[in-house]
Amino acid sequence: MNEQAPKPNNSHIDFRFYLQRGTFALDVDASFSAQGVTAIFGHSGCGKSTLLRCIAGLEQATPSYLSVKGELWEDTQTAQRLATYQRPIGYVFQEASLFSHLSVLQNLEYGQKRTAHPDKRLSLQHAIELLGIETLLKRRPEHLSGGERQRVAIARALAVSPKLLLMDEPLAALDLRRKREILPFLEQLQHSLHIPILYVTHSPAEVKRFADHLAIMDEGKLITHGPLNDTQHHLLEDELFI
Repeated sequence: MNEQAPKPNNSHIDFRFYLQRGTFALDVDASFSAQGVTAIFGHSGCGKSTLLRCIAGLEQATPSYLSVKGELWEDTQTAQRLATYQRPIGYVFQEASLFSHLSVLQNLEYGQKRTAHPDKRLSLQHAIELLGIETLLKRRPEHLSGGERQRVAIARALAVSPKLLLMDEPLAALDLRRKREILPFLEQLQHSLHIPILYVTHSPAEVKRFADHLAIMDEGKLITHGPLNDTQHHLLEDELFI
């Protein structure tokens, strides 16, 4: 890999990661737009989630470099590394992973406690309205549908006022009805927020519906990335990605 760190760019997410796990290696060196939704697409096991985990600081690659909109989060050359809890990110997983002993509102308030007052750029009420969960606030997670739980999980990720939102196949655990329920809310996020979103998926339909940019991965490497209009033809070039 090229060891020279890129120059931080205020309009990009610049990264370089190399991570070996058994016979699999993540080996990426790229720059994503820090505007809109970037869909990270590819078959299972190609490294999509591992890339997200590196960006979140949940995996430690060597070498590694990460700059988000000009802010340096990680650089092994200078021994700089923000811990996961220090990174201003929201993370949405396949499963909602809500605290079962807390109400919806308490789950949201727990997320908001992570953010110091000067860094709060998105009010809790705004997150609640964006995800349409006003009527769910007093319920416990066991009394929510799968789609409702995932909407709450997304609102909780937004409650930390993130500078970057990471979404790891947030619709994968939902049936078709629940997916149709939640897709309009994801589109609302795309249009209403000025937060870059990295969205992991293996669904071409999700990519085409609301991604602005597309990155395709295979065997731990980025095959191509760029604006959706310039890259979406790759979705149909190989059955591997369908």
